[in-house]
Amino acid sequence: MAHHEDLFDQTFQHSPIGMLIADADGKVVSVNRAFTHIFGYVGSALLGQQADALTHPDDQAHERELAEHLVAGLQPSYQLNKRILHRSGDVVWTRSTVSRVVDASGTEHFISQLEDVTEAHKAKALLTRRTLHDPLTGLANRALVLDRLACSLAAHHERDTTVACLFLDVDHFKLVNDSLGHEAGDTLLVELARRIQRTVRPGDTVARLGGDEFVVVLEDIPTQEAAQELLTIVSAAVQAPVLIEGHEVVPTVSAGLALAEHHITAETLLRNADTAMSHAKRSGRNRIEVFSPNLRESALVRLSIEAELRTAIREGELVVHYQPIVNLETRETVAVEALVRWDHPTRGLLLPHHFIDICEDANLVVPLGAFVLHEACRFIAEQPEYEGRVLVNVSTRQIGGADLARVVREALDATGIDPARLALEITESGMLLATQAAHADMSALTDMGIDLIIDDFGTGYSALSSVLQNPVAGLKLAREFTLRLGDRSTGDRISTAVATLVDSLGMYGVIEGIETEAQYRQALGHGWKLGQGFLFAYPAPAEQVAATLRDQASQPAPVG
Repeated sequence: MAHHEDLFDQTFQHSPIGMLIADADGKVVSVNRAFTHIFGYVGSALLGQQADALTHPDDQAHERELAEHLVAGLQPSYQLNKRILHRSGDVVWTRSTVSRVVDASGTEHFISQLEDVTEAHKAKALLTRRTLHDPLTGLANRALVLDRLACSLAAHHERDTTVACLFLDVDHFKLVNDSLGHEAGDTLLVELARRIQRTVRPGDTVARLGGDEFVVVLEDIPTQEAAQELLTIVSAAVQAPVLIEGHEVVPTVSAGLALAEHHITAETLLRNADTAMSHAKRSGRNRIEVFSPNLRESALVRLSIEAELRTAIREGELVVHYQPIVNLETRETVAVEALVRWDHPTRGLLLPHHFIDICEDANLVVPLGAFVLHEACRFIAEQPEYEGRVLVNVSTRQIGGADLARVVREALDATGIDPARLALEITESGMLLATQAAHADMSALTDMGIDLIIDDFGTGYSALSSVLQNPVAGLKLAREFTLRLGDRSTGDRISTAVATLVDSLGMYGVIEGIETEAQYRQALGHGWKLGQGFLFAYPAPAEQVAATLRDQASQPAPVG
C-alpha cells in the first residue's frame, strides 16, 4: 500500500501537466510543480483556498454545474476548456479534467488535471478571425456579415424598427490600382474602411466583401428616410480627399440601400442592396439608389440579355454595318465606320444602346470588339477597288489589359491589309483615363501604323493639352456640337475653333451627326473637310455599302 502511495506521489509531482487535489469542500490540499510553473503560484500559498477561485469568473457557473453532477455520482469525471487566472492576472486557457476519488478511509477528494492549451486557443482564435474577417482592413467578411445580418433580422421580428443594408462600391477604383499600384489601392481601401467605421453607429456592422465593395448593416432603423440620412453621411465621409504617394485622390462611391421586408433572408437583403448599387453605378456613379422590385426585374432582364449575348457571340448573331464618312466638298465616301448590330432571333436588329452597357458590365466587350475588328479588316480586304480606311470603335476595357495590339495584329495578319487602312476610335475620357498598360498598348498600335482617333471630342471636359499628349492622329467632334451649329454663339465658335486646330496640326478631323443641309453648309463654312451623318448615309450592311463603294469607284474622275 505504501508503495502505491509513493508511486502516486512521484507521478503527481513529476507530471508535465498541472495537477491539483481538493478536499470535499473544494479547498486546495496539494498542487504539483507543473501547476505552480504554469500558473505562477507558490504551492504553499494556495493550500486551504477554494479551488474554484482560480477559475475565470465567466467560467465558474458552468463548472459548478458539472461539479454538482460529479458529487451526485451522475458521472465519474468531467472535462471542459476553461480559463485559469495566472498569478500575474493574465488568462491561461486549459483543458481541465476533474475526477472524484474516495480513499480507503472513505475520504472524498477531487483531482484536477490542467493542460495549458493557450497557444492552441490563440491559433484557433486567429484562424477563426481570418475565416470571418477581411485580412486587409480587419472588417467582417461576407460570411460574418451574413451571419450578423441573419441575427439582426431574427431579432427584429417583434420590433417596430427594421434592418437596413447598405452596399457601397468605390467608383473608378481600378484606375487607382492601375495608375498608382496595388499598394496604393490597398492604402485607399484601409482608409475608406476606417472612415466608414468611424461614421456608423456603435451597433452597426461594417464589412468588406472583397475588391472595392463594402457593406454596412444598420439595426433599429425606424424609416427609409433615416437609413438614407445615415447613408448620405457615410458617402460624404468617404469623399474627403486622400493623399496617396503624393497624389490627391478624391474617392466617390456608388451606393445601394435595401430595407428588410417581412420574412426576408440575409442573402436576399444583401442581394437587393447589391442590385440597387449596380443601378446607381449604371446611372452615372457617385449616387445613391434605393432598392425597389422594379430594380429586381431590371436585373433579371439584364441577366437574361447577358446570357443571350454570350450565345449571340458564340452563334454568330452579331453583324457589322458600315456608315460612310464623306469628303464635304465632293460628298464622296473616303472612309467608313464599323458599327456592331445584334441580329436577335426574335427582337430583330438591335442597335448598340440595347446591349453595349450590358456587354461592358459582363466583360463581353473584349470578344465582341475582337469580332468587329476582324470583320472590319475583312471588309477592307474584300474591297480592292476602295482606297479608303475603316474606323473601328474600341472600348477602354480592350486597351491595356486585353492586349489590343495583339488582337489588331492578328486581324491584320489574317486579312493581309495595310495597317494604314485601319483607324481606331477611342473616347476622349478613355484616352485621358488610360493606364500605363493602356499607354503601352496605344504606343504599340501607332508603331504598327494604326491611327488613333479621339471619338466624341468635347464631351470629356478635358484640357486640350492633356488630350494631345497622347499619340492621336485625329478627332471626331461630338454630335452634341453639331446640333448647335448655326446658333451664332458657343456652338459655332467651338466648331470653327476645332476645325481650325485640326487643320493647323495636320490632323484627321471629322464632324459627326450631320443630318440637315443647313448643318452641312455650316460645317463646310467652319472649315471642316470630312463629315458623317444621316444626311449622307445611314449605317448599312456590308454588302450594300460595298456596292455603293464599287459604284463610286466606277465613276469617271472629275476633270480638273
